[in-house]
Amino acid sequence: MRTSLKTKNDEAPFRLSWCLASLMSIALAGCQPSQGPATADSNTEADSASIRSEADAWFKAIAAKDIEKTLSFYASDAQYLSAGRPAAATPEARRKLWVEDYATPGFSSDEVTAQIEVARSKDLAFQRGTYVSTMQNDQGQMTQSTGKFLVVWKKQGGRWQAIIDMDNTDQ
Repeated sequence: MRTSLKTKNDEAPFRLSWCLASLMSIALAGCQPSQGPATADSNTEADSASIRSEADAWFKAIAAKDIEKTLSFYASDAQYLSAGRPAAATPEARRKLWVEDYATPGFSSDEVTAQIEVARSKDLAFQRGTYVSTMQNDQGQMTQSTGKFLVVWKKQGGRWQAIIDMDNTDQ
């Protein structure tokens, strides 16, 4: 019978090296770049396209001054945060602001989406863009206002709905 001349102390450096190598492997695995929101899943692209379609239909409803269609894109608990106006957190308050806009002589609005990002959870997204609004001022002159908007979308019952709609002017 052969007897090992190694003692427990002789194995300690090997065990320490093995532990350090294991910890480094775990740490490096955590440093790998994660997939971005758009590449996380092919369904994310489909969700982004769905939101773009909803947004385009919303823009058309605004251009047509179709109040019912305009309001249909909001979730029931949505907030409409329009520049220089009180927050509209109820369906009635949102209706009031849009009715005021549509009743303004010469009102029109042209929106352009710059970006849509869908969360990895695929139940929230944001859309940001710009707009140009035209309306008649108190002196009867047509004026233009440019600005930015941000819409937070939430997927509810299989449909994307706006839960926050915020805009502000560039001036």
